[in-house]
Amino acid sequence: MKRLSIKMKIMIWFTAAMIVMVFGTTVVNFSISREVLDQTIQERLINTVAANAQEIEYYNSPKGEKEPTDFFLSYKEGTLEIDDDFLDYNEGIYTALVDSENNLLYGEMPAQLEEDEAFSFTSVGTIKYKGEKFYIYEKQLTGDDLQGLWLRGFVSENETTNVLYKMVRLSLWLIPLIGVLSLLGGFVITRRSFLPIESINSAARQIAESGDLSKRIDIFTDNGGLCGSTKKAKDEIQNLACTFNDMFSKLEDAFNAEKQFTSDASHELRTPLSVIKANCEYALDFASSDEEFKEALEIIHRQSNRAASLLSQLLFFARLDQRKTSIKLEDTDLSLLVQSLCDDRRILLSQRPVLNTDIQPEIHTMADKDLITRLVNNLIDNAVKYIGNGDTIKVSLCQNETSVVLSVSDNGIGISPENIPKIWDRFYMEDQSRSQTSENSFGLGLSMVAEIAHLHGGHMEVESVPGKGSRFTLILSR
Repeated sequence: MKRLSIKMKIMIWFTAAMIVMVFGTTVVNFSISREVLDQTIQERLINTVAANAQEIEYYNSPKGEKEPTDFFLSYKEGTLEIDDDFLDYNEGIYTALVDSENNLLYGEMPAQLEEDEAFSFTSVGTIKYKGEKFYIYEKQLTGDDLQGLWLRGFVSENETTNVLYKMVRLSLWLIPLIGVLSLLGGFVITRRSFLPIESINSAARQIAESGDLSKRIDIFTDNGGLCGSTKKAKDEIQNLACTFNDMFSKLEDAFNAEKQFTSDASHELRTPLSVIKANCEYALDFASSDEEFKEALEIIHRQSNRAASLLSQLLFFARLDQRKTSIKLEDTDLSLLVQSLCDDRRILLSQRPVLNTDIQPEIHTMADKDLITRLVNNLIDNAVKYIGNGDTIKVSLCQNETSVVLSVSDNGIGISPENIPKIWDRFYMEDQSRSQTSENSFGLGLSMVAEIAHLHGGHMEVESVPGKGSRFTLILSR
């Protein structure tokens, strides 16, 4: 059993369960049916005897006109007329007309009653006659001059047995038929249901062997197209295939992004490492004075700082990715936090450029203080890079009924409209030559800002006019 496939196990279980259910239902039906049939036959016996009692009439004198199909017999000083609707045998039920001395006058009796038993079955009872069990019912006739006449009805218990026997015979071929049909139906259903799983297995094996994350599971939805987040699945297994396709898409995007990120990081680190190596070789092979040694060390120190700054930012991105599922949001006084950050920055800027604030007090929101601090500092750093000493930076914070809005604006060089969508990409810098701090600028600040905004359930917007300045806005839901 352990070696069987899941599909075969389902079919065997489905078929066995169906057979057990049918067999159990049949057994219960037999036990109930016997009682019901016995009760039904007894009711039929009473009703038949009562109906036949209505078909007997007595006449004190001979009847002038006689129905040719009726039966007539002399009784006392008159005549008994038994209508042709009198059923002396009807579907296993016998009816006989007897007198008060237990003499048979009309009809048929399959069993004889002893004198002490006669006329004692005014309710249905049972007797045994020659090994066969009969239900018996007697009814005394009423009416003019019918006193002393009885109708006696018989029905064999075998009538119930015959019906049950027919049910057994029906069950003998019905149960195997249901089992076969169940097996065939289960095979068709499970085979069609497991086809997508075979496709999933095949696609996963191909991806594992080739390493090509662009492959997808070839399962199509009812409305056309491969399964995916934009296509509605029609069942659970197809939904699983759609989920796998979505997962492959995200893995492909993540792999491509990681590949591009690694390439860019390697490119950025190559320059400072090459400069450090070249200056080390120069100092060891050619430097002949303390001034040359000092100059080489200064260059090495500067490039080491640049590499350390890049690695620090890369490490922050790695930690940011890890915190996507464990970001700790807490009630934060955003007004107080932003104001303190701006006060600290004014000291570092020494009033060049000018940093102004317009912060609405007592604005609280759920946020990670460390990440929001990094976001605000990065926005201010970005503004400082692209403005002159006489320009200004303005930090604003306000809220409305639905949102908290934080903006950092400047009157610097601005951004070209065609480059605005690119500024959120890692390592992108529109014009590094115009940056005052290009030595330690890697184009990662705004990428961090966008990631942090997304982690807080918000988004970034930017407005910029070349030559007039830019405005970066963080919008958070309250």
